[in-house]
Amino acid sequence: MSSINADLLGLCDETLAALPEGPARDAVLAVRTNLGRPLQVTVAGGVSSGKSTLVNALLGQRIAAVDAGECTRIVTRFTYDHHERAEVVLLDGTSRNLALRDGGLPAELGVPIEEVKEVVVHLSNRGLLQMAIVDTPGLNTVTTANQAQTEGFLGLSADGRAGRDTAASIGQADALVFLMPHLRQSDVDVLSGFRDLYAGSGLSAFNAVAVLSKIDQLSRSADPIAAAAPIADRVAEDARGLVSSVLPVVGLLAETSACARLDEDDARALEALAAFGDDLDREDLLLSPDAFVGHTGAEVSVAVRRRLLDRLGLYGLQVCLAAIDDGARGAVAMLRLLDATSGLAPLRTLVLGRLGQQADLLKAHSALCDLRRLSYLPDAESAQLAVLRNLRSPLDSFEMDPALHRLRVAEVLQDASTGAFRLPADLLSDLERVASGADPVGRTGVATVAEVPEAALVAAARWGRFANDPRRRPADVRRARVVKEAYEMIWDETRTRSAV
Repeated sequence: MSSINADLLGLCDETLAALPEGPARDAVLAVRTNLGRPLQVTVAGGVSSGKSTLVNALLGQRIAAVDAGECTRIVTRFTYDHHERAEVVLLDGTSRNLALRDGGLPAELGVPIEEVKEVVVHLSNRGLLQMAIVDTPGLNTVTTANQAQTEGFLGLSADGRAGRDTAASIGQADALVFLMPHLRQSDVDVLSGFRDLYAGSGLSAFNAVAVLSKIDQLSRSADPIAAAAPIADRVAEDARGLVSSVLPVVGLLAETSACARLDEDDARALEALAAFGDDLDREDLLLSPDAFVGHTGAEVSVAVRRRLLDRLGLYGLQVCLAAIDDGARGAVAMLRLLDATSGLAPLRTLVLGRLGQQADLLKAHSALCDLRRLSYLPDAESAQLAVLRNLRSPLDSFEMDPALHRLRVAEVLQDASTGAFRLPADLLSDLERVASGADPVGRTGVATVAEVPEAALVAAARWGRFANDPRRRPADVRRARVVKEAYEMIWDETRTRSAV
């Protein structure tokens, strides 16, 4: 939690202690609750893009339904609670308990799916203390150009239940993770459709990330993460202004490693496979899924091979067998290797790091607005008036916090994401960098801290010239000045540090 959010929690606590029971106190309590909630991460993408597999990997628990079934056709929320349970929330506001089967969601909900609003799963999972995850229905992506550009590709037409549910989930999110299993122009078109969903929500390109989720199927390379790097760069270029990053992830390996789906029996089976035959035999063994399961030479049962294929895929098998050749032994070593190979760690760092910080700022901004409105509540009882009026002075101090200027920059990036703020390519790069960089070096795009002050001054001058162009609309002038001020703050911060 950021320092400003912690300070706002303190202000709420002081106010709650002084307020008597009543609507005003309830309103302040609601503000405090929102400040303390975890990051809300929505996972979206096309049908069979690997959403539920990635959700399981992020949770470190194989709970989301990955096979076709009713649970994959509705919104499923995963939140923290020490009392584990699942409930089906119906459209009429009532809810029914849903029994978990073998630690996971069942294929059937027990009620007609058209009556279901969502499934809420409460788990005693420490990862959910940091983020709540929403698994959305697969969007019905298509490739025919004669569909409506946004609604057709997103499946958000008026009669599309899955599209409406996914749209609502995205609108409530602090962060969006959008899965693209393969590189297709239609995937970029689908992502472009989210521009409309950004408006009126906390989302922008700043807190949206695209994931290439099945890169092991794109190449038989020994390192598909490296092989996918130029593809990710190309997608990032095509999706500029839509997402802040494009990351390659081997979803199956991420799930298997995070959920510890390999045991010592599996490790021994892998060792037996590694000891079988020569290089040509192994090549034949890993030629295809059918070849792996049906090979008659290796002394590993078909059932075990099916299980290994389900958990590792051909690429994961290749990784494990090569590691055994190099001396690796045991399930723990295999799981560590798969984790390092999957690409999950950079995604978790991004979601919980930069996107988590943005969520804190958004919650802080919302809390400031709500508390400001409460401080002017016209019909509060006399016992409450003085307490609410006393909020104004500390709120004024909060709004001067430089951290909130990052939020104003993010709002400018949101305008650029939706097309409301048109920028040339160099300025759009500036805006994306200054909005998403983790530190002054990253925000100015230089190599060392010593280069930051000069780079910040040059960028501030560049945005000043843009703002002073008489052809600019007043709204665009205001936006440009926000970015100019961001660079000036960076210059002032780094110049002051250098002088100490």
